[in-house]
Amino acid sequence: MEALAWVVGIGGALYLLFRFPRPSLIFIGVVVAIGAAVGGFFYAQDQLAKRKAAKVTAKVFYDLEKCSAEYPLWIGILNESDDTVEKFSFTIEGHLEGYSDPLYDSGYSGYSSDRIIPSGEGVTACWTLPKQAYGASEQRVSLNPPETLVWTVKNIRLTFRDR
Repeated sequence: MEALAWVVGIGGALYLLFRFPRPSLIFIGVVVAIGAAVGGFFYAQDQLAKRKAAKVTAKVFYDLEKCSAEYPLWIGILNESDDTVEKFSFTIEGHLEGYSDPLYDSGYSGYSSDRIIPSGEGVTACWTLPKQAYGASEQRVSLNPPETLVWTVKNIRLTFRDR
């Protein structure tokens, strides 16, 4: 039945196009112009949000001088955007130098904080190690202690304060 509705709809549109070509083409042009304007608006909004988010950077280091053994990862987040960050979340991975599969991975949920970061400022904190990555063998993890790994912050998700 649904296929019949499509056939009737397309048939009706073709009838109108051939019976009243000028008004039909004007209508199609207006619909295409409105669609392009709406699509362009959402594309521009998305690009602006990505540019703003790219101005917030994060670094992570295994550092027992600044942090404790229980919270050995020193993480710094710098907000160089023009807006205040209200919340942020991120994931952390620990890799062997030159390898792509992590030995430690915080997973999708990762870490989060509601610490407010004004424009032009940054915050630092010590965090716990993430869990052993899925698929990383016990032997490989035990042979490569956390201080020997390359740590990276990934998937930073931000909530900016409304202006």
